[in-house]
Amino acid sequence: MSAQQQEDTINQWRAKFAALGGIPKISSDGNWIGVNKQYKLGGDTAYVVSTQGKTVHKIISTGILEFQKEEGIFGRKADQVQFVNLKNSKTLQYDNVSNYYRLDNLNRYAIYFKDKRLRFYDLTGNQLQEISNIEGPLVADSKSKVYIVKQIKGSTEIIKTTGTKSETVYATESQIGKIELSLSGKHLLITEVHSQKGNNQFTILDTEHDYQRLVQLEVPIKSEVNMTEILDGRYFLINPRVRFSEEQSPLVEVWYGNDPFVNVHKRRFINNEYWLWDSKKKKLSLISLPENHELASLNNARYFLTYLPRKGYNFNTFNPEINDAEVLDIKTGTSVKVGNLKQVPDLKKGWSPDFLGNKIFCSKDGRWFIGSNDGKTWSLFSSSGKREVLIEQDGLEQPVFSANSKKIYFESSNDLWKYDIKRKKLIALGIAKGKKVQIKNLSAETTGSSLQKDTILLEVYDNYTNRVSYKLYHKGKWEQVVPETENRIDPDHLLFNKEMTTFYTLERNFSLPPTLYSYNLQEQKKILFDAWIKDPRAKRIKQEIYNFKAVGKDLRGILYYPINYDLNKKYPMVVHIYQVQRTLSNEYLSPNNISPIGFQIRILLERGYFVYLPDIEQGKNGPGMSALECVNIALDSVLKNPLIDHDRIALAGQSYGGYETNFIATHSNRFKTYVSGAGISDLISSYYSYSNNFLRPYYYMYETEQFKMGTSVAEDKEHYLQNSPILNVENVSAPILLWAGKKDENVPLRQVMEFYVGLRRYQKQVIALFYPKGDHDFLHKPLEEQDRDRRILEWFDYFLKDKKDVPWINRQIKKKAPF
Repeated sequence: MSAQQQEDTINQWRAKFAALGGIPKISSDGNWIGVNKQYKLGGDTAYVVSTQGKTVHKIISTGILEFQKEEGIFGRKADQVQFVNLKNSKTLQYDNVSNYYRLDNLNRYAIYFKDKRLRFYDLTGNQLQEISNIEGPLVADSKSKVYIVKQIKGSTEIIKTTGTKSETVYATESQIGKIELSLSGKHLLITEVHSQKGNNQFTILDTEHDYQRLVQLEVPIKSEVNMTEILDGRYFLINPRVRFSEEQSPLVEVWYGNDPFVNVHKRRFINNEYWLWDSKKKKLSLISLPENHELASLNNARYFLTYLPRKGYNFNTFNPEINDAEVLDIKTGTSVKVGNLKQVPDLKKGWSPDFLGNKIFCSKDGRWFIGSNDGKTWSLFSSSGKREVLIEQDGLEQPVFSANSKKIYFESSNDLWKYDIKRKKLIALGIAKGKKVQIKNLSAETTGSSLQKDTILLEVYDNYTNRVSYKLYHKGKWEQVVPETENRIDPDHLLFNKEMTTFYTLERNFSLPPTLYSYNLQEQKKILFDAWIKDPRAKRIKQEIYNFKAVGKDLRGILYYPINYDLNKKYPMVVHIYQVQRTLSNEYLSPNNISPIGFQIRILLERGYFVYLPDIEQGKNGPGMSALECVNIALDSVLKNPLIDHDRIALAGQSYGGYETNFIATHSNRFKTYVSGAGISDLISSYYSYSNNFLRPYYYMYETEQFKMGTSVAEDKEHYLQNSPILNVENVSAPILLWAGKKDENVPLRQVMEFYVGLRRYQKQVIALFYPKGDHDFLHKPLEEQDRDRRILEWFDYFLKDKKDVPWINRQIKKKAPF
C-alpha cells in the first residue's frame, strides 16, 4: 500500500470518531443540558438533553449554545442560526445571520440579518415585526428590549423596541459610534462622534426611569470609555481614554532602552480622565491625578488605587507589576502608600505554574482589599490603604470573599483556608489536606471574587493520582456530591441546578469516550447521555502507571500497551515528553486528539507500539539536565516490563518537549531515534531574542516562567550554557527528525534551523521538515498537520519496525551526496 493510500485509510478511520465536548450549558431551571458533538472533519452538531427524562433534540452548533429559559435553545454555525423550541420540538433555521437576541421575559427573540434587517419572532417562529435599514450598532438586555440605531430625517436615533412596540429614547444630529448596556442593564451608554468639534460625547441614560439623561460628558476624540460599577451600581467610575498612536516612519523604527512599552505602544492609553458618578445624588466629579498615572477601583466611592503604569518594568515577568502604588482619598486629596503589588502564583493541575489575573481583590461591601507585596504572601488592607494584617502563610492562592465580606476563603494546593477578618485568624479547614482546591461557584468581577451566598461548591484535586471529587458546604456542613473519580472532568464540564441539589458532569477516561452523567446529594450516579458514541476497541487499551523519584520529587509515568498485544512478543516503544504529563492519564484516546501536538497515541497503539509518557520536573541543575535525569530514571523503571524491546525505543516532543528532546539527544545513547518539533536549541540566543508572538523580550520566559532558570544569563552563564542543546550537538548519536512551521512566532524557525545546521555540520543523520505556511502547532493547518503526522509515523516505522520502503527517508539514510 502506498503512503498516500495509508494516509487516506487512516483519515477515513479517524473521520468515524466523534466526542462530546465544547462548553456544555444548563438551562436556568436545570431541566435541559446542551452539549456539542465534535468531529475531526467538521460537521459539528449539538444535542439538547432533558435532565428529567429521555428527550433529546439535535441542533447545529460549532460554538457555545444559549438557552432561552426552559423554552428553547440557540445554536450557531457560521452565519446559520437554529432555534429549537423545547416545548413542541420544532426546529427553525435562519441563514445569512449577523446575530441573534433573546427576549426572555416576552417569550420571543430577534434575528439580525446581514442585509441590516431585524426581525422579531415568537417562540413558535411566527414573525412579529421587521425593522429594516438599521445603520448602527445593536444591543439587547436579553429580557425585553433591543436598542437599534437608525437615521431618520437627518437625525440619528436610538430606538428601543420589544418586537411589537418601538420608541425613540435618544436623538442627536451627530454620528453614534457605540451603544452598550451597563453590567446591571440599568443604564444605556452612548458614545457620539463629534469630529468637527474635536471631541466625542459620552451619555448615560437611565433605562428604568423613562431614559432620563443622567450624565453627558465631553470626552477626547477617538476615546474608549471604560465604566466600572462600584457598590453594585450605586457609583460609577467613568474612564475616557485614548489608545496611543503615532505615525511610524517608513524609513526607521526607533526602539528605546528605557521604554517600558517597547513595541506595544498600542496597549498604552493616554489622555486618561477619571470621573465619579453618584447615581443617587446625581453628582459627577472629576478625579485629578498626576500626569500619566492610572486609577483603579477598590469598590469604594472614596478610596481608589493609583499608580504609574509599568513603572520600573523591564519585561522580567510576563505581566508588569504595579510598583509604588498608593491609595488616593478623593475627599481629602491625600494618599497612602501601599508599596509594590505583585501577582501571586496559582499552581494548575500537574503543578504547572501560572499567576492569578488580578493583583488586588476587593470585598463586595467596599471596606477591604487584599494584595501581595512580595508575590508569596497576602496583605489585607482597609479601603483607606492601611495595612491591617500580613497573612504569613505561603501557598495561598485565589482569595474569595464571603457573601457578607467578613471572611476570606483561599484556594491552595494544600486544603481550603479561611481567614476571619474580625478575629484576624487563619485556619486550614482540613477537608482537602495535600490536595488542590478550587471554588466553583464564586462570582468573578473586575475588582475581585466573592460568594453570592454561604454555599460553597469545591473541586478537590489530587495532583499526584490525577483524581478529582466535588464537595458542597451547605447549612453549616460539608458533604460530598461527586465521589472521587479517576475520570477526567474539565473545568467547564461540571454543571448544577440553581438549588445545588443535582450535579452533572461530562466525564471521560483513556478508554471511555466523553459521557454525560448526573449525581444527586445521595451521590447516586447515572448515565444521562453518551450521544450513541461507541468505541469498543478502546476497551482493549491497557494502561499502567509507574512511580519513580527524580530531581528530589515523586513522579509518575503512564505506559500504554499495544492494542491486542501478545505476551510472547516484544514491542517497540515511543516515549513522549513535555514537563509533567500525569494529567493525561485520563484523556480519552481518540485518534483525533490535538494534544500532544504531533503525537497520535491511539494510532501508535493500533500500530503495535508501547507509548510512554513520563513526568519531567525541574531540579537545581536546570531544565535540560533535569529532563535528562527524569527520563533516564523513568526508563529504568519502565524497562522492567519484559514486553518492551530495549533496542527499539524512540523519544519525541514538541515545543518545550522539543527542547527537552534536543537536549537529551545530545546527552544520551538510549534511543534509536528522535522526533523534535518546534524545539529551542540555543538558550543564550533565545534568551536575548524578541518574541513577536508575545510582543516582548523573551528573557522573561527563562527567568520567571517556563524554563525556571531564576537568574539572568549575566548572573549565571554556566547554568545557561550547560542546558543549551546546541553546545553538544556533535554528540547526537541517533537519527533525528526535526519539524517546524516557517510562520511560527512562538519558537522561531531560526532555533530549529540552528539545530539542523549543527547536526549537518557534524554529518549526523537528520531530516528537517519546514512548512512554509505552518505555525507553532498546525492546529488550524489541516494539510500541514496530515503531512507531518504521516511522516512522523513513517519515521517511527522505519527505525523501530524496519519498514524501509520510504523514499523520502531513504534519500538521507541510504544515499550519499550528491542526491
